[in-house]
Amino acid sequence: MSKRDDWVAGVSLLRQYLSDDLALARAIKDRRWSDLAAVAELAQGGVDHDLALTDPALYKALRDSITKYHLRGYACLDAILLRQRAARDARPKSVA
Repeated sequence: MSKRDDWVAGVSLLRQYLSDDLALARAIKDRRWSDLAAVAELAQGGVDHDLALTDPALYKALRDSITKYHLRGYACLDAILLRQRAARDARPKSVA
């Protein structure tokens, strides 16, 4: 995934999470590791403050969602480990 694709996936999942408390739990259940890694990176790095000038509603939604993410304990998700898991699951499995 490109950096932009990661950002779009992370923003999409965070916006879902804002309105649906189980969105991240479903992503974990469905093993959507790369999407979860994108969310973890967004939550750790924060939202770019320039977004507040260009799209204030999206900025506020992301900030609220990231706050909820931290308060609900999802900050324990490690973006590096999630990326490794996504890469491992994406490899073709050998048939024995």
